[in-house]
Amino acid sequence: MRKIFETNRLIFRELTQNDAEGLFEFFGDPEAIRHLPGTGTKSRNEIEEWLSLVFQSYQNMHFGPWAVILKESNEFLGYCGLYLQKNVDGKDEVEILYGLIRQYWGMGYATEAAIGVYEYGKTKLKLKRFISLVEPSNLRSSNVVKKVGMKLEKETRRWGRRYHMYSID
Repeated sequence: MRKIFETNRLIFRELTQNDAEGLFEFFGDPEAIRHLPGTGTKSRNEIEEWLSLVFQSYQNMHFGPWAVILKESNEFLGYCGLYLQKNVDGKDEVEILYGLIRQYWGMGYATEAAIGVYEYGKTKLKLKRFISLVEPSNLRSSNVVKKVGMKLEKETRRWGRRYHMYSID
């Protein structure tokens, strides 16, 4: 498991199979995943499939969703990272995405994580443009991406749902 970078309170490292339990805590919580694409909570098998997509992203893109670890306690908080979204209205886009276990909401971790990922992508990976796809009713995520500096660019449809596409370049 490779450490990627850290922020004041958080460590970012590659996800591993050992993170499946923590991911299940997130993806198994209907409230935590309410705004994510898909049909509801993920089974352990679906989490394994999701992890294999993450590992492919590490291999092909040299980035992906990373484990977010609390420095002071080494606790797994969830994931945050970059993912190549293919064909967003005819264009491939790099998305900042994140998902934290609900008990860690409201503490500024998602904002710290998203800003850290943006800075890492811009400085270390030399990426120029980032998006986040946020359901219009997901005010928490809208606030996070605005704190990263993203602006609402447009509305789009994806995975059978309406999304606000925020961007920064």
